[in-house]
Amino acid sequence: MGIIQQIIRIIIKTLLSRNSLVLQSNHTWGIYMKKIIVISFLMLTMILASACSRNEEPETIPDKANSDAPSGFSKTSVMMDKVYTDAEEENGWWVVPRDADTITIYVEAQHADTVLFWSSPTGTEVGKERKLIGYDSDGEDGWSLVWDIKDQSLHNHVDVQALGIDGVSLATETFNVHTLEE
Repeated sequence: MGIIQQIIRIIIKTLLSRNSLVLQSNHTWGIYMKKIIVISFLMLTMILASACSRNEEPETIPDKANSDAPSGFSKTSVMMDKVYTDAEEENGWWVVPRDADTITIYVEAQHADTVLFWSSPTGTEVGKERKLIGYDSDGEDGWSLVWDIKDQSLHNHVDVQALGIDGVSLATETFNVHTLEE
């Protein structure tokens, strides 16, 4: 007999002796064990069923865009409407002539505090090669950057990040730029 069975038998004997009942034979012991096992199984099933059931409504996430929150965070989240350059677009790439010295990147954004411009080469595992090529923190004349690309052969991703005036929101747009290889 296993140690768990012995412990259960001792507990049952103690409970039954307190009620002035005595186990008279192994047959009676078997009946009590079956009852205990059935009751234990039913209790375990009830516990698991109650733990797995969902008695409450799922929590809805409020729409912050239509919120009347006094903090104003939701109404001042940064949004980028448009990102474009003075180069020509061809098949999803902004194409820069080989002899170009600069490229100007324009951003139309609402509720922006600062706009960052990043460049990284195309390919895999190039995140560490990303570099900040400039920023604009004065949006009064529009958001833009004149990027000096003289003597560069480009095949890059350019990430434009607008940081919100609320101090927490961020909007990002990515485009591809390529130097024309005549």
